Amino acid sequence: MAVRLLITRASWTLIDQGVVSLGNFLLNVLLARALGEEDYGEFALFLGSIFVLRTIDFSLISYPLSIRLSVASDEERPRLLGNTVLLTGVLSLGLAVVMALATELLGVDSIVLPACLCFLCWQAQETTRRFLLAEFRYRAAVAGDGAAYVGQAVIIAVVAWLDTVTLATSLYMMSITFAVGAMMHASKLRYAWPDIAEARQLAREYVSVGKWSLVNYQLVLARVQLLSWMLAAFAGTAATASLQAGLNIANMMNPIIFGIGNAIPQVTAHAYRTGGIIGASRAALGYVLFGLSPILLIAVAGILMPGLLLQTVYGPSSPYLAVAGGLQLLLIAGALEYIAEMISKTLLGVEAGKLASLVNVAGVVTVAVLAFLLIGPYGVSGACLALVIANVVRTTCALIAIAWLIATEQSRAPGWAASPTRPARIEKIVGAPAEQ
Repeated sequence: MAVRLLITRASWTLIDQGVVSLGNFLLNVLLARALGEEDYGEFALFLGSIFVLRTIDFSLISYPLSIRLSVASDEERPRLLGNTVLLTGVLSLGLAVVMALATELLGVDSIVLPACLCFLCWQAQETTRRFLLAEFRYRAAVAGDGAAYVGQAVIIAVVAWLDTVTLATSLYMMSITFAVGAMMHASKLRYAWPDIAEARQLAREYVSVGKWSLVNYQLVLARVQLLSWMLAAFAGTAATASLQAGLNIANMMNPIIFGIGNAIPQVTAHAYRTGGIIGASRAALGYVLFGLSPILLIAVAGILMPGLLLQTVYGPSSPYLAVAGGLQLLLIAGALEYIAEMISKTLLGVEAGKLASLVNVAGVVTVAVLAFLLIGPYGVSGACLALVIANVVRTTCALIAIAWLIATEQSRAPGWAASPTRPARIEKIVGAPAEQ
């Protein structure tokens, strides 16, 4: 039964994330073909900014909710979701102001309105999606995610066929599909009217649980975003567009990285209460191995035929064909990213967020130093090489971190894993353990 549950959950996790990643992939390819290099470079920077803001919501709202909702009773869930909606709305309005200010500062004030609208609609879609995923309802999320992510690619394809694609138009079209996806997700959930006092207490709990997740996500994003911004600064936005073109293909690994990564914190948090670090690591290992084979398959295929992939995706006369060597490096970096990220998710699940942050700091520092040294002489290829080496460092540190935790636990007295002190802390936040 345990194996069947793992396979079922992991399979629907990958299917749902596959739909999301397919939509993102098609959207990026369509815009890379339809927009000029400068405009597409701006879109890549906008997309990176969206992901940075989204990690704030995920870490402080969605991640803590995923832990608490999975052990809440049927009577508690509507009230918990209602209070979380209130917190999400307040946070989203604040982040939208940040988005508007950043757009103005970057000198692209012509897209302030569509950028903020797209962000708010994206927030609504992703928040309601996370509500479903927190209950392992990945199957129920597929239809809404398809409407939101694949839908936006279909609409952009139609607009591109009419030859009227602009960056602002694309953002408006994305807003429409995200709103539709949010409504589809919301229709499958039950909400209670929020209580201000309960929402305040919930906010404190969410911050307590999610603060290290926030630090880790910002560090993870910083590794890639540093490359984009440094390329834009030293080589222009056309170089950023070339990097994004390579990432679009390397990101075929994202359904596995994000999908398996979504499940691991919840799985390890449950296993940690009764089995300690060793039990949590064993629980995570099954999911990690489930996704490792397709990760390696994608990496090997891309490394062997990068030119063919680029030509198939962008066309035989695309300027992005020159990034073939960089694509090979990005695929190697992606395989390493999978291993490091799964260990980091395990560390978060066992309340070792500070240790996970140190691992990610090592990756960010490495990529920052190497990007500064390599982008000047080697351009996009130098940025890709910096990312590979940074992921080697991060993976090595992550393996050392989990091995150290296991060794520390084994050196302690028998019965520590079931000690009443640690579960009491968790149950104070998430309630009584759910039946497995």
